[in-house]
Amino acid sequence: MIARLTSAAKYRDIHPETIVDLVRREGRGTGDAAELERRVRARLHKVAALHLLTARPPALRRAIDRADLDDPQVRRDWCRQMLGGHFSTAERLPDLDDFYPVLFGLVPPPRTVADIACALNPFTLPWLRQVSDAQYVGYDFNALFVALGNAFLGRAYPECEIRHEDVLADGRPVSADLALLLKTYHCMEGRRTGAGQALIDRLHCRDVVVSFPTRAMNGRAAVFVSRHVEELSELARGRGWRFSRASLASEELVAIHKG
Repeated sequence: MIARLTSAAKYRDIHPETIVDLVRREGRGTGDAAELERRVRARLHKVAALHLLTARPPALRRAIDRADLDDPQVRRDWCRQMLGGHFSTAERLPDLDDFYPVLFGLVPPPRTVADIACALNPFTLPWLRQVSDAQYVGYDFNALFVALGNAFLGRAYPECEIRHEDVLADGRPVSADLALLLKTYHCMEGRRTGAGQALIDRLHCRDVVVSFPTRAMNGRAAVFVSRHVEELSELARGRGWRFSRASLASEELVAIHKG
């Protein structure tokens, strides 16, 4: 089953460890092979969230190869177009000029930044670089995002990189001054209850910033946010960590200072 799923065209970009993890965990709930595969495929559909990528991947790659990235203003305008190709980063566009100043107002200046489940967020580097020269490393279990991000960074920010890893499945430690979980914590909790909290607990990071959308995909208020914010507040209190918040029109930010 694992071999069949990892070779399927729909999931070939998903890290094999992600699929292995889902098969093992879903397998605890059924002994029927057909039912197990149905459950895993349903979970993969939710975890991979391929529907959030609204642009065609070949078109994005051609755009990177053809882009004029030398002029800073041209680069910013072009990056805005690229960010519009994914539902999550497109939501951030109205607040993008304020996003990193607000975020870095919550934490001390970092020397290293780990962007977990980064998707197309590496294309916000022109805005990040306006407020920080920290070394940037992204992580994603989707090889498509890793390839797109590294193709862009190789041309524009060669000191940065994206790594093809599933930090939930492999358990390897992520070390940085600052970890970013931008609009991904609630997805991790949807994949496995407690996964987001467990990840924050084991991150070798001084600070962690978690963000949530203010609205769901249907345009209504994101009612799940208050529950997750309270979970994070309780986690911080229980560990003796500092906790702070900030708000933008499209995004709620929570900062946990682990020290």
